Amino acid sequence: MSFWPASFSRAFGSLWRFVRRAPHLGTWAALLGLAVIVFLRMNDWHLRFAMTDEDLDLIVIPDDALSERLSLISYGLSCVLPYLKVGALLGGILLHLALLRALPNLEKMVRPAWGAGIYAATWFISTDVAERLRYAQLTINGEPVSVTAYVVKLGMILMVCLIPPLGLHYYVRCKLLDRYTLRSFLQPLLFCFIAIAAIMILIDMTGNLRDFQEADVKFGAIVGFYIDLLPYIFEYVAPASLLLAMLYSLTRMSRSNEIVSMLGAGRSIMQILKPVFVVALGTTALSMAAGYYWAPRAEGNREAIMRALNKKESGSIMAESLMFRNKDTHRTWYAGSFPFNLRDDKLRNVEVRQEDGNGHLQRTWIARSANWWPNGLWRFYDGIEMTYVQGEAMPRQTLFQGQDGGPTKMDVTAFSETPWSIVSSALVPDYLSVPELVSYLTAHEGGGTEKLLSFQTNLWQRFAKPWQCLILALVAAPLGIAYSRRGVLGGVAGAIFIFLGLMFLNEFSLSLGKGGHLPPWLAVWIPHLVFGTIAAVLLYYRTTNKDLPKLSFKGFKRAQIARPRNRSSGAAA
Repeated sequence: MSFWPASFSRAFGSLWRFVRRAPHLGTWAALLGLAVIVFLRMNDWHLRFAMTDEDLDLIVIPDDALSERLSLISYGLSCVLPYLKVGALLGGILLHLALLRALPNLEKMVRPAWGAGIYAATWFISTDVAERLRYAQLTINGEPVSVTAYVVKLGMILMVCLIPPLGLHYYVRCKLLDRYTLRSFLQPLLFCFIAIAAIMILIDMTGNLRDFQEADVKFGAIVGFYIDLLPYIFEYVAPASLLLAMLYSLTRMSRSNEIVSMLGAGRSIMQILKPVFVVALGTTALSMAAGYYWAPRAEGNREAIMRALNKKESGSIMAESLMFRNKDTHRTWYAGSFPFNLRDDKLRNVEVRQEDGNGHLQRTWIARSANWWPNGLWRFYDGIEMTYVQGEAMPRQTLFQGQDGGPTKMDVTAFSETPWSIVSSALVPDYLSVPELVSYLTAHEGGGTEKLLSFQTNLWQRFAKPWQCLILALVAAPLGIAYSRRGVLGGVAGAIFIFLGLMFLNEFSLSLGKGGHLPPWLAVWIPHLVFGTIAAVLLYYRTTNKDLPKLSFKGFKRAQIARPRNRSSGAAA
């Protein structure tokens, strides 16, 4: 019975020793990966993933030299991407081998980590660019694209991919005491993040468990649902996790007199806190990248999926019961539900009413679902087309036609409206990314100012909110360092109260900005200016070895309550 486990253990041990000791293993692995890619190219493996002629006709925008050039670039990338994915798999194996061979020598892990980060950035950026070029100058919903906002998004992808190797490079170059401070801080930081994120997921799962069961959602789909929600969870949890981790690590080091020993070795407070501030700055950068695109999209997708589950429908529902009236074309659109991702789902229960210039009904399209492509094509599924003469419906109705037993459908290219036209009035700024907010503000530039204030405030908030991480780090650092047990407890309590005050002032300022009482840019930065000033003052007191300022209530006199007269003694007298 023990033969198979023992044999497996010996085989695994032999493989591990071979991986760790074999000479030139990385070179042979790279040559093997290159040979696999060449073999696949000789067999035209990329044609399996090429788009069909029908898809190209639906997606490519014709009669435009720029669009034709972009289409050629997109086609070239579509031919390269399959091999790039194979290279990512083989390169991932190669990099893992390099990391295993470098353990536990961190200096030898720096170069493979940089290679992994650069390769991941190249793959993600090229995939996103190919997807964007495929739709040329329009997105899947039809709103105009902001080139600047999209370039910044690519920069965010590059930053996220390069932060891990940059952090490892910084750790390797740190001095011994800085490494110890980093280890003392990173361990509780990871614990706080995982613990708070797990609590959030469990609470949300408990509230939605009945909906998952009634919709018969598989366990794998539920896991994927919460994995997609991780960017939003990270943005939400990062400030609190950073505050708790800093308070725990600094108070523990203070109570064990480690900070006093570092000061005695000739290091200043800022030198001791420098590694912690570097981590806080990196967390701020990751939070900004998450809030730029992926966090609001993840939260919006969550709300849309749960709305669809409550309606006993598949897919997602971003908005319901939509109506759009185009005065120029005299068309009225009705949509029962609008999906969050039109690329994977369709509009449901669609009705289009065409009128003449006098308001007389001419034609109506009624369909169970509909889809749209950026070349202006609308495709309606499972419905009818009705014609009217002088307000009376013609007795003969046109049913949608299907081919080879497929779904009945009708293609219409004469409509100038896009899905963006239909849903833009029902969009919620909280669930829009920065590129989408910029597109909305550009498309509605001539609209009412009051309607746009909420979108402008949310746009500024995307860039201001991540800096809460750094501000809380600046607050927690002087309050977490103390030289007595009483000072430790008071500092922790003060940091928690400052955190609650920051959250309250942030929500209050957002309300003022959305209500038009303050300019949007000023409303989102007021909490940062107030508590950033408090943090700077506290840090100044701590670095100059002065006692932190305390609140004093000596100016308030204690109220004196008059004692009642003793009536019994007065009567006796």
